[in-house]
This record gives sequence, structure tokens and C-alpha cells, in this order.
Amino acid sequence: MFLRKTHFVMEAVVVDLEKNNNKLTLKSFSNIENLEKKIYYKSYLNLSLEERKRLLQIIKKDNSWSDKQEGLYFTNIHAHHTKWHLHDEVYEFKKLAKTIENKLMYSVLKVPIKHKVKECWGSIYVKDDYAKPHHHHPYLWAFTYYPFAPVGSSPLRFHDTVVQNGKSVARYPDYVDEVFPSDDLLLLFPANTHHSVPKSLIDEKRVVIAGNITIEHI
Repeated sequence: MFLRKTHFVMEAVVVDLEKNNNKLTLKSFSNIENLEKKIYYKSYLNLSLEERKRLLQIIKKDNSWSDKQEGLYFTNIHAHHTKWHLHDEVYEFKKLAKTIENKLMYSVLKVPIKHKVKECWGSIYVKDDYAKPHHHHPYLWAFTYYPFAPVGSSPLRFHDTVVQNGKSVARYPDYVDEVFPSDDLLLLFPANTHHSVPKSLIDEKRVVIAGNITIEHI
């Protein structure tokens, strides 16, 4: 009974988005009337200090992907880096992923279509750490959440793209916008947006949890 009811609600949303066309496509999501045209969307999650400290402790214990910038599987982050799917193994990260999914669906997209965090990892930046320009395509959305970001933390920078040798790359070091993080800040942005983090100039820890989101079912 519950499944039948859920299916009915989803069908109603599909018809509304497609203007009486009953086929849902990814193009639908670029035409949602409620969606503002922004490079990023920001909010605060209101996690307690103890919750954020717990996230930091979990990240500190796992440096599985630190210093892996070469080879078939690599990271663009030159900093402390955990494994890629902490939300599948750690309760606190699973809870955080659910909160972020709800933020995207009900505060940004404003449609009750199920989105799912597919990757979720943690990083700690200290002096001289940075992230090279990159994007998270083919996922639909990316996020960064900052449990701790002291004054002087490096910003997250967003870049225009240019085509070189038939490939889309970031226009770097130029950037079109930047966000200086602060404690408890969440940023959501389209996953194909090129972004980077300049070298940290402070010794204090800039702690970030990042991840990728896509539609769970179509």
C-alpha cells in the first residue's frame, strides 16, 4: 500500500515537470521553474560542536587516499584524504548524507524526487595543501560541508571552462567566484562545475566533507 501511494505521488510530480508529458528525463531538471540559476547554493546545517568534533575525529583516523595523485585511480586533492564511501560504513556520515540529500531535494530543487549521495569523503587541509581544478561529472550534484573552517581558510573557487584539444578544461588561474568557508557551512553545486582550492596559508585545520549526488531512481 505504501509503495503504491509513493508511486502515485512521483507520477504527479513527473507530469507537472514535463507539462503533461509522462516521460521523465534529466533535461527536466534543468528546467525546474523553482530552481534559481546560481553557481552554488549555500546554507548551514546547525550541527552541534560535538557532532562536528566527532566528524573530525573520524576523518583524522583515515588517510587511505592521502598523496594518491597519480595512476588510474587518483585524487585531485593534495591534502589528508579518506576513503571515498564513508557514508556506507560510518553512522555519522550516513546521517550527514541523508541531511544533505534532503537539503538538495526540498531547499534547492523543491521537488520530492529522490536523490542519493553516491560518494562521501573527508579531507583536512593545513598549510600548503590545495586542490587542483577539477569537476565531478558524470554525477549531477556535488557538495562540500565544512565542520571546521577557521578564519583565513582557503576559499573554494569556481572556474569558467574552455575547450582545448576537444576537451573541456578549467580556465585557470582565473575564476568567476569564490566562497570562503566557515564552520558548519554547506555548499551544493552542479557536479560539472570546475572548481579548485588554492594553497592554504594557515596552519589551522580546514576540515571538509565532500561528495557526489545523483538521482536514485528514474
